[in-house]
Amino acid sequence: MKLIDRYVYAVTEYLPKDIREDVGRELRANIEDMLPENYTEKDVYQVLEELGSPWKLANEYNPKKRYLIGPGYYDKYISVLKMVIGICVSVFAGIAILDWAIESPSGGSVNNLIVLSSKLISAMFEGAIQGALWVTLVFFILERTGVDAGHLSFYNSKWTPEDLPVLPPNNKRKISRGETIFSMFFTILFVALICVKPQLIAIYDKGDDGNMDAISLFDIERLQSYMIIFFLFAIIELGIYVWKYIAGSWNMPLAVANAIYNVVSCILLIIMLSDQALFNSEFFHKIVEYTNGTSQKVTTWIDKSKWVLLAVIVIICIADSISAIVKCLRRESNYGR
Repeated sequence: MKLIDRYVYAVTEYLPKDIREDVGRELRANIEDMLPENYTEKDVYQVLEELGSPWKLANEYNPKKRYLIGPGYYDKYISVLKMVIGICVSVFAGIAILDWAIESPSGGSVNNLIVLSSKLISAMFEGAIQGALWVTLVFFILERTGVDAGHLSFYNSKWTPEDLPVLPPNNKRKISRGETIFSMFFTILFVALICVKPQLIAIYDKGDDGNMDAISLFDIERLQSYMIIFFLFAIIELGIYVWKYIAGSWNMPLAVANAIYNVVSCILLIIMLSDQALFNSEFFHKIVEYTNGTSQKVTTWIDKSKWVLLAVIVIICIADSISAIVKCLRRESNYGR
């Protein structure tokens, strides 16, 4: 029966590859031994419910093994680790080059190359360390809580067979890895800019001395007051992206977590856009100079643009949240939940 196939698949997914086949055969035989003759789907359901969570059962097959990142997660961890470190190194290196170009260090070409090389090495090292640190933390949390296996205490305190993942051929709830990687890249880029070099989000103009002047969009001092919560949101978002990447398809806890994050992030965005002190007045004065318009017209245009941007983001978040939940509800209705 498909329910047995899904259970065996769910258990073996959290085991090392070299023992998956043997454990799968043994587990399937144990389940069949527990079933009566001429069993029904209801009998299978009761047996699987008695066996309990596949995630916990998989851990019992390795009772003496404890790891920071367990063998069932290791391959996924290495895959995500390489990807995130690559993104972080690229983003931090790009920011270092842009920062170096704007600063236009004085001195000869050799001195400039030394400064650039130093910045690049430092930035790439920092990017690699940051990427490794946060990916390891996210996987540690996912493995210890079992949320990627479909467990969240506020969603379902007791595991049931209805929580089983669908088998790989079913693509109705599949999450595009390409889209996840794309979103992850731009999230890391934006977070790195905000947390490391927010002054680079600016209007650039050559001064009378020939050097490049950057007029920041943000009031840096005011932005610092948001930094802790902004950084926390960024880590949560990275965690959700990693969860999507390793899950491969939507489950209800993931969809609920994604929806909650979307709602809370929209609230944070509204608060930040409403905070006039967050933005540098000189930035808008410069726009007035460039457009040859009046200060009032430019201010009105900017205010409208901010709220249009917010509306677009809110619509995208609502669509994303509803789409994920609907996919999960359809799956549950197909299995009589």
